[in-house]
Amino acid sequence: MEKLNVDTPLKETSILSMDEVLPFIGEFGKFQIVLEAAFCIMIIPPAMLVLLPYFVQHIPPWQCSRNSTICPYNGTFSAHDKLYKLRCSMPRSEWEFSKPKEYSIITQFDLYCDSEAYSHLATSLVFVSWAIGAVVLGWTSDRFGRKKTLIPSMIAIMTIGFLTSFSPNLACFVASRVVIGFFVPGTSVQMFVLISEYVGPKWRPFAGMTLWLSFALSMVFLGVLAYIVQNWKMLMIITTAPYFICILFFKFIPESIRWLHLNGKTDEVMMILKKIARINGKELPDFKLDEVKQDASAGLQHYKHLFKPKKIAVRSLIQGYAWIVNGLVFYGVSFAADDLGGSMYRDYILVSVVDFPAAFFAIYLCNKIGRKKSTVIPMMISGLACIAVSIISPKTTTKGVLVFRVFLGLVGKFCITVAFDAIYTWSTELYPTIIRGAGMGYLQIASRFGSALAPWVAKWLIGVHVMLPFSLMGGSAVICAILMYWLPETAHMKTMETLQDQFEGKNYEVAYDDEHEEEAKIVV
Repeated sequence: MEKLNVDTPLKETSILSMDEVLPFIGEFGKFQIVLEAAFCIMIIPPAMLVLLPYFVQHIPPWQCSRNSTICPYNGTFSAHDKLYKLRCSMPRSEWEFSKPKEYSIITQFDLYCDSEAYSHLATSLVFVSWAIGAVVLGWTSDRFGRKKTLIPSMIAIMTIGFLTSFSPNLACFVASRVVIGFFVPGTSVQMFVLISEYVGPKWRPFAGMTLWLSFALSMVFLGVLAYIVQNWKMLMIITTAPYFICILFFKFIPESIRWLHLNGKTDEVMMILKKIARINGKELPDFKLDEVKQDASAGLQHYKHLFKPKKIAVRSLIQGYAWIVNGLVFYGVSFAADDLGGSMYRDYILVSVVDFPAAFFAIYLCNKIGRKKSTVIPMMISGLACIAVSIISPKTTTKGVLVFRVFLGLVGKFCITVAFDAIYTWSTELYPTIIRGAGMGYLQIASRFGSALAPWVAKWLIGVHVMLPFSLMGGSAVICAILMYWLPETAHMKTMETLQDQFEGKNYEVAYDDEHEEEAKIVV
């Protein structure tokens, strides 16, 4: 056992790994706090743009046109009630939407009956392009750097998002959304990877979950804005234009020191380490960084390394399925919020608000019981809650039963959020730095596949049978929880840097002295 104490003077010949350097410069000091704060603001526009379809593509209730001689019904009716087929059999002039033309793209471009499917398709295409972007931008992240991927993606997201509000037709709207989807993984994922690589292992869950806390705040804020501004074009503008201020943060954001280290840019690494130490009020000691040898294989960034040998392939496949289910259930429950049995805006805000305690709970669980249990247990509970929701009819007239159905829906969303938050940290640590960008890119593909299914599961399947949406989401989550049992725990393990670390599966455990949080002992 070799003990490393930050109070012990180091010699110029001392060789330290990146994990060993962090305690000397501050594992979560002023520098990391400012970086975290910048990312918490920067993540808001992409987060809101992802969930905007819930409002800007909402199908409003309908009613008979005035003086109609064919449509005999009084009052307003939901888009998919029992009169849906009768409405579609009537001439378009005999009925009208109960909302003004500017309410959503449904009313703006007059999408109804069969053409309503274009709305679901538009949402799915966003997630499909997100998956493609995850591949391309995951590769650029490992090849050219995290920062050089993040900044262009942020600029593209905000610019295209703003211009989408001026779409003259449905084709332009869909095209804009596809471009936005492509660049989304270049924003939130890179922020998560960057902040994870700049903090110590014990701070990693807190840093990651804080980002998702900001993501949750974005969703709540979006719900409030949508309630106040029921005009899809104005909603697009106010969720993008104010955040061009984020451009001011770009100069402060450094490149990943772990990426620079792996690519032999030692001088840049030392400059950044000195800057961090100065901001954190620390003094960088004399030492040399260890040499991290690049693997001999030419294709370091190739995704083939995620699927060889067999042990790693099984691990990647289980993670891939887990991320599919997370994407499906997380977004599926959000898209199905108005089907829980209450108000569209209220229930959306409620299923978004639960993400706040979920993020804090995920931080606590990750440090208390480890990454594995923090993902598996909530996933199982979420699945069972969704199955219970599917059993209770949304048409029930008993208020207490309806409230209980909404409660179960909130439990399902709370637990899937805990699982989603925890698996980000878990998966980040399951892949070594050399292919972490590619690994997270692959998992983003899987997650977006699940997300692309979400609008069809939440909105289309309900037309087949009312039980199908939540029963499918719940059953998938239960199976997922069982499969993840075979993945290894990563809590208190040294961060893997190379493919060799992953293949050998060395058990480098990082522990912390109770009296001196900045002391670290590395047990081989």
